[in-house]
Amino acid sequence: MNSKLVIMGLMISSLFAISVTGQIPTIQQLILQDDKSADHLIIVLSTGEYKFESCNANISISGVGKVTVTGCKFDLMDISDTRRVVAEIDLCEKVGKADVAFAIPSLTNQTDPPIFESVISDSNTRDSTFGCVPKVGVK
Repeated sequence: MNSKLVIMGLMISSLFAISVTGQIPTIQQLILQDDKSADHLIIVLSTGEYKFESCNANISISGVGKVTVTGCKFDLMDISDTRRVVAEIDLCEKVGKADVAFAIPSLTNQTDPPIFESVISDSNTRDSTFGCVPKVGVK
């Protein structure tokens, strides 16, 4: 009975892993952190849930986007009238980029609320953190 539960648990957990070149790593989420600004985007790979935080503007958003995986390439897209979140990550090369833009909600129902935009360029996703600490050694 216990061995059946272990096997079932392994089967279920393997559904949430991403297959890269025949290997099944235990990647559940990925963090993109801009090399210069430290703005960051965390993505749950299996569901497309994400959270973005800007370090300088002290603003954040979260949502769920459409996920596409083709070989080593992981794409996330969430586009609507009030936001655009697009991320491209190469899981093999460990690099990624994202474009995050959204209307900033206001207390006055403005017809054209201000727009915030951040472009994330991450040359090494292995050293990314979900925090506002700049990457070491990046200029």
